[in-house]
Amino acid sequence: MALIGITQTAPADTRPAARRRSRAKVRPARAYAVICAEARGLSTLVLEQALLAPDEAPVTSICEWANRLAAEFGVEGVGAPKDYRALLHALVDVTKQAAQRHGASTALACAA
Repeated sequence: MALIGITQTAPADTRPAARRRSRAKVRPARAYAVICAEARGLSTLVLEQALLAPDEAPVTSICEWANRLAAEFGVEGVGAPKDYRALLHALVDVTKQAAQRHGASTALACAA
């Protein structure tokens, strides 16, 4: 039963809720040493794969991981290498470039 003189355009339950601004904080950049530790772990995995199956094409997720780490270092990524050996060489280049960019004297500065 409707009240006389009152028009309602939409029921109260179907009105869209007002949107609030997100309160999520921007994630801070990770420390160089943390990225180096992750790069060492990835390099170990790629080395193992290069020894077991050197001529196989690398798994896409490993290449994506390497490219993400290169982006965090602020250097050019590894792309999509044809095999694990090429991926391993590309990772070595990434760590060398990262060491130069971050002022380390050698690429082994990540290992410290």
